[in-house]
Amino acid sequence: MVQLAEISWADAQKVFDGFDTALVPVGATEQHGPHNPLGTDHLLADALARRVGDMTGVPVTPVVPVGISEHHRQFPGSLWVPVNVFKDYMLGVALSVASHGPSKFVFVNGHGGNSSALLEVCGALRRDYDIFGCMFNSYPPGLDGHAGMDETSQNLYFHPHLVDMGKAVDTTQKNMLGPFELSGYNRIGPALIPWDTPDLTDTGVMGSAGTTVRSTLASAERGKEIMEPYIDEVADFVEDLKKAELSELLCKPHK
Repeated sequence: MVQLAEISWADAQKVFDGFDTALVPVGATEQHGPHNPLGTDHLLADALARRVGDMTGVPVTPVVPVGISEHHRQFPGSLWVPVNVFKDYMLGVALSVASHGPSKFVFVNGHGGNSSALLEVCGALRRDYDIFGCMFNSYPPGLDGHAGMDETSQNLYFHPHLVDMGKAVDTTQKNMLGPFELSGYNRIGPALIPWDTPDLTDTGVMGSAGTTVRSTLASAERGKEIMEPYIDEVADFVEDLKKAELSELLCKPHK
């Protein structure tokens, strides 16, 4: 693995001469229940990027620790930036790395609230700069909720010293917003709403309306079970991306 933050410019040039692909971890600093660290999303993104970098040799940029998290603003310590600021910043980071040679970027995203904006950045890179950008999450699909058993287990697997399981709580999610019944995270009747975390939970342990999210069942063993096959899957993808022809990945010409 090559962590750009940990090598000199002279060594970085050798790395860029050898790779056209780079990993860019990005996450958030926001509440993750009373038991997980505020940095959960960026810490998990960085941990996964480092592991994949170890397996593939691809350079890894410093992690971007603050994202689109205004929906957690009622919880002390949560940080956020506006969507446009985030998009401009992430595009700028990618272009600065590209100026040294890489033309394929993988954003390792630890926060679902960043996803739409990052995909827009990937689209801009493909359309306007002849650079291929893609994104994968730092967690496999189908996990049980924000700060729940699965995300807490990821933390216990990667950095157990930052988790206080004595403060873990199981939380039944609210299911009413005024006179309307909530479904999922953000639906009342036929309408979608821009939800805030307190719409669903007062502890910050969060899932679909009406469900019970159980942080207390988390374990490092479950974290290993969740993450190790996913790490292999992502590393295999990055190996394939290294071999792919850039011209075959870019947008077709506009007619």
